[in-house]
Amino acid sequence: MRVWLHEWKGNEWGWNAWSLDHTGFATWAPTRDEVLLRVPGKFDEYQQWLARHGCSAVEAEAAPGDITVVEEVSGNEVLFEHDLAPATSDEIAECLRLLSYSRQDLVATVEGLPDSVLDWDPPYRQFAEWARWRTIRQIVEHIALTEVGYYLPAIGYSGPDPTSLVGGAGADWREQLLRSRRETERFLTQLAGSHDTARVTRGEEDWSVRKVLRRLVRHELLHWKSIRRIVRDYGDKEKAVRL
Repeated sequence: MRVWLHEWKGNEWGWNAWSLDHTGFATWAPTRDEVLLRVPGKFDEYQQWLARHGCSAVEAEAAPGDITVVEEVSGNEVLFEHDLAPATSDEIAECLRLLSYSRQDLVATVEGLPDSVLDWDPPYRQFAEWARWRTIRQIVEHIALTEVGYYLPAIGYSGPDPTSLVGGAGADWREQLLRSRRETERFLTQLAGSHDTARVTRGEEDWSVRKVLRRLVRHELLHWKSIRRIVRDYGDKEKAVRL
């Protein structure tokens, strides 16, 4: 299995291992050695996620054995060489398909949760000082805002003001997700027919279409995992109180 390594420096830290052959797959660990050890197990989880959504055996191949590191980069928001090439229409379509899977899972997890769970502030052991999302409701709003307010603008999106589109505190979380995703789907569908599907930009942060595609999927999967952890921790807290 081929992986691309990113050592974070700046607001975040640690190492990400990406498989750019599989859109949205990545895993994180504090050190380079640890992240490489995590790849097989995390990729198996990724395969199982695809299989639950009816993907074929070709899309959800066997767990990796040997791992080949293709490239290593270091910095805050940087690009791999792979990210510099134009995205194909198939890659854009795959991103949209995977986003539909991640959105189904996210909504199914959050749907029906009472306000007491949606607004519970978990006692995180470690939490980034710059992150403003702690509760499930805040995380969902963050997912919606990040798509139209951070990722897509990096590759040319200029739709409605993200805050007015998504709404602030008190807005219905379903509407927040729906409005943001409509814009994402519209923009990516138009992008597939564009003459420029690379859109490489460099500055304090480096971006491209390929990078945004993988980050969109990874971002929602990562926060879906966080939400499931919060739901589980809340349940454990309530059990402890009853005991």
